[in-house]
Amino acid sequence: MATRPVERPFPGARCAHRLAIVLVAVIAPVAHGEPLLTRNQNPLLLPYGLPNPLPARLPAHRSGGAALVVNWTNAANDDFSDAHSFTLDAEAVDVRVRLEYAFAPDWAGLVELPWRDLSGGTLDAFIENWHDFFGLPKGPRHHMPQDRLLIEYQQGDKVELRFDESSSGIGDIPIAAGYQITSSDKGAIAGWLTVKLPTGDSKDLLGSGATDVALSFSGQTQLAEHWQVFGQLDAVWLGQGDILPDYQQSFAWAGLAGVSWNAWRALDLTVQFYANSKVFDTSVDGLSGDAIVLSYGGTWRTTGGWRIDFGMNEDIQVDMSPDATFYVAVQRGF
Repeated sequence: MATRPVERPFPGARCAHRLAIVLVAVIAPVAHGEPLLTRNQNPLLLPYGLPNPLPARLPAHRSGGAALVVNWTNAANDDFSDAHSFTLDAEAVDVRVRLEYAFAPDWAGLVELPWRDLSGGTLDAFIENWHDFFGLPKGPRHHMPQDRLLIEYQQGDKVELRFDESSSGIGDIPIAAGYQITSSDKGAIAGWLTVKLPTGDSKDLLGSGATDVALSFSGQTQLAEHWQVFGQLDAVWLGQGDILPDYQQSFAWAGLAGVSWNAWRALDLTVQFYANSKVFDTSVDGLSGDAIVLSYGGTWRTTGGWRIDFGMNEDIQVDMSPDATFYVAVQRGF
């Protein structure tokens, strides 16, 4: 029987310290940069309560916004040693309806209604061709069957985790309350408290099986006429979940920092970095390592008030997060 390793308090502290420095630098000047609504899409981390990007500028009293957000992820990773074996070969589609409303001056509520599909998918051949075209390393893809679903972790002779059947359904629902700490024409800072409810089925990897709580601070500022920067820092308390409970941490850090450039009239181009500390304390990097994710894409704003986002995620630290995520979102205020 596996024994629970000794947890170290505040894992990823050095990573969190660097994120805090970046966030302070971002919000110090005190404007209108908005992040892409994506984070680390690792299928094993998605069920946990690491918040998605949260607004730094809350809507006016009695107004709000709605968004439909899709993240389509393909992950291929394995790690074998005498002591353990780990395989992550899966495709996940995460679809969220996101609603935000200012119920009082300087206060707003936000809820995400997620639906998730986990399967072998259809993107393997496309991603392999993409890697071939640009001369990128394939990693373990060259010896993995195409469009297979297998998520497995074995420690010694014991299989700790195995998913090999497709699943789909409602995920865990996060509900957040935000307070506008400061706001001006050039910048804004908001604080958020998020509670993630265990509404998804952990047996199908749609939820974690526990309630998580996160405290977040998000900020944005105008650097120049066509340049905006933004950032967010999250402290996350993780309830005892059902996915690898003997290895799960009780606390995690996360955060992001990015820049947007108004390239042409209604078109903005955005680059952002997202990072999180480990959720599982194991010796397998792809399962538990601190992750850094690069997101890049654009935003098209219509005269009718619609915002259309598109982008892609790449793993900066190889094997720590999925090597391909495609992102699209449609948003509108009301």
